[in-house]
Amino acid sequence: MGWSQTGRVVLVWPSRGRLLDRRLDLVLLLRHSQSLGVQIALVTTDPEVRFQANSLGIPVYKSIRKAQKARWRRPKRSKIKSNFELDKGKDRLEKLQEILVDPLHRKRETPTLSQPVRLGLFAMGVLAVLSIAAVLLPSADIEIVPETRSQTITLSVEGSDSVDKINLTGILPIRTIKTIVEGRRSIQTTGSVTIPSGFATGMVMFTNLTDQAIRIPTGTVVSTSDSALRFTTQSDGRLPAGPGEEIEIPIKALSPGSSANLRAGQINAIEGELGVFLTVENIEPTRGGSQSPSPAPAPIDRTQLREQLISTLTQNALQEIRSTLDPEDILLDETLTSFTVIAESYLPEELQPASELELTLRLEFETSYVSAEDQELLANAVLDANIPDSYTPIPDTTVIEHITSPKISTTRWQIQFSREIQSEPSITQAVNLSLGRSPDNASQLLMENMSLSAPPLIKTTPSWWPVMPLIPLRIDVISAGTENSDQSVNLE
Repeated sequence: MGWSQTGRVVLVWPSRGRLLDRRLDLVLLLRHSQSLGVQIALVTTDPEVRFQANSLGIPVYKSIRKAQKARWRRPKRSKIKSNFELDKGKDRLEKLQEILVDPLHRKRETPTLSQPVRLGLFAMGVLAVLSIAAVLLPSADIEIVPETRSQTITLSVEGSDSVDKINLTGILPIRTIKTIVEGRRSIQTTGSVTIPSGFATGMVMFTNLTDQAIRIPTGTVVSTSDSALRFTTQSDGRLPAGPGEEIEIPIKALSPGSSANLRAGQINAIEGELGVFLTVENIEPTRGGSQSPSPAPAPIDRTQLREQLISTLTQNALQEIRSTLDPEDILLDETLTSFTVIAESYLPEELQPASELELTLRLEFETSYVSAEDQELLANAVLDANIPDSYTPIPDTTVIEHITSPKISTTRWQIQFSREIQSEPSITQAVNLSLGRSPDNASQLLMENMSLSAPPLIKTTPSWWPVMPLIPLRIDVISAGTENSDQSVNLE
């Protein structure tokens, strides 16, 4: 305060500890401030200091901000001064002793308790703290193993092409699939035919009908009267002038074969302009035309080639259909007997000479099947309808086994559906059965009242704690592990 350069000083008491809380301390501070001509105020929450300061007329505030904004009241200086001036001699000494002994000018009596009572109260406090800790601190983990069973149902099912959805009575829709395949195949021919091989030759006599000489060039065509068989001259000839003049010229048939071997007199026509001026006739028969055998397709070759190619295309169509379908789909016709011929062509087309016969076929196959998806839908629907209470199916464990096989003619057969199901233990029940019990007792109760395949594994924290927690939130239940048993239902 001696260093301050202002008329007001704020003294701030620390929040902890007890400092200058006697009346005499405040009196001395007040006197010192008055000797310096400085007004003081206090900032404190200590009830003892506030009481003493109020009794001495010293302003007291709860915060520095309030002390700065407030308007301080000045203490009654004359009253304080007169009170201390009258205290002289023995009275003054007694007054100071009274202040030192009892700053609040009141007599206090501190009650004292006996040692057993104090020990009892201390023990009760310790027990209360331990009880709270026993309730709030311990925790436990319970690992339970739900019971797992095999659910099996044997069902007589029937395929129908008049429905498009499954029916719980055992009706499965029959679906169709089509595919088009094409192939080419050839075989060696086993038949034979005769074909023309040699050309017939002979001599013809040309007769002049005019009075002029006529030249007959090589290649002049002569024929029978119906022009069915034709021959050509093999050399030039010059017919002398005058009617009746004759010349003989060799000829050769234009087409091979024995049909050109003609009797005398059958060749009597000349093609072209020379036919007006000349006549022709074979004086002798033509000879040398012949036939020879040649390989050709027989009717059995066509039949055999067609059967072989259809068999190959059937296998190709079956492989293509199987690659399109799911492996678990059921084909009702494994032989694919139903097909339609889209295109069919042979080479050669007719019964012509050829050493090889070739066939090109394009077929459309259609067959029926039962899809694996429909089978699984029916299996899950039937199994769900017969699942025991408090059990749930384990995903991806459904197995479908065909006891008998369906056919295109008999679409009724037996199927066995099976899957794994697992119990659904109640977490709330497990917690309620375990509250406040020893781990062994809790384990026994859980096995007796819940569908478990193995005793639960209980772990308390701390590990030495003898009983389960009393608060449900401090118990954590974990479901893990499987074990098998059987449950079977038969439906016909």
